[in-house]
Amino acid sequence: MKTSVFALVLLCACGDTPTDDEIADDSADRLTLEDDEIASFLGADRVSDPIASTAGFRRVGLLWDATEDNALEVRTSLDGVIWTEWKAPQVVSQEQIARAGHVDAVVGIAATGSTATDPLATYYQLRVPEGRVLPTFIVVEPMPDIPAIFDPDEAVAEDPEDTQILEASTPIGSVTIHSRREWGARLPRCATSRMTPNRATIHHTVTPTRDSMTVPQRLRQIQSFHMFSRGWCDIGYNYLVSRDGRVWRGRGARTVGAHVLNSNTGNVGISFIGTYTATAPTADQMCNAARLLRRLHEDFGGISLTRDDVKGHRQYGGTSCPGDALYNRIDDIVRKARSGCATN
Repeated sequence: MKTSVFALVLLCACGDTPTDDEIADDSADRLTLEDDEIASFLGADRVSDPIASTAGFRRVGLLWDATEDNALEVRTSLDGVIWTEWKAPQVVSQEQIARAGHVDAVVGIAATGSTATDPLATYYQLRVPEGRVLPTFIVVEPMPDIPAIFDPDEAVAEDPEDTQILEASTPIGSVTIHSRREWGARLPRCATSRMTPNRATIHHTVTPTRDSMTVPQRLRQIQSFHMFSRGWCDIGYNYLVSRDGRVWRGRGARTVGAHVLNSNTGNVGISFIGTYTATAPTADQMCNAARLLRRLHEDFGGISLTRDDVKGHRQYGGTSCPGDALYNRIDDIVRKARSGCATN
């Protein structure tokens, strides 16, 4: 077995507990692997080196795409010497190849989710069992707490405003906001605060850019992970933009999201579906994100179409989101919001 310890690469996607609308996903310990990176990372024996978490964790959250069940296992350690048994993730969402779930590092956590006195694990390892086909996509997110178990029967009803299909005609064209019903969203697990938008933040979801899943399938995977592995009220973003330029309603403009640490109230989170560390957003994505920003500006007034009010997630610190290839185009998106789009 390998013995070296990896320092984790920051590829942070862009996240709430049921009672706190001011937290988000800014983990420096998030690891993303896709396609050939997975085989290289695991090596010939299909077991990763021990991976160090800078902050410590009690749960390892996982998103992965695999053609068969039980294609991924995790073990954890407090000290890098004594390890737990290998465990398959508890699956919270499975739709075709897209899966979401988690492995808890500490045994015997109460159902209340209280973990304040439990020790934090420091290391984890990944492996693909012998005979299993390698996943094509893996996200690993060490989490400091294990949330309370959620009973789906306790879901709260959505405000009727949040289920509408909004067709917005603007001076720079029209954009359709595809409803939660269209992508098969679950009801939120708890009530969230209302807000008046006064700024916006651009994110990426850090999911496959060349995606074999439909957009609704991928959105359902993300929402399930946010709700059942992270323990949040709902999908964290207010809107999402797919590679084909379609705009999808997450929490909507008037509901506080969970996407920037301590800076969610008034802040509309717009997340581009995919990974944009090296791959540029499409012209349709940029244009319709610009049209969405223009509509938010016109409807609510508080969001100026400038870089003062439209930022990339990394400008709040602690993350590389939304990836260099998208971050470097935010100026262009804001210009399009002001002056219009030639595409579509």
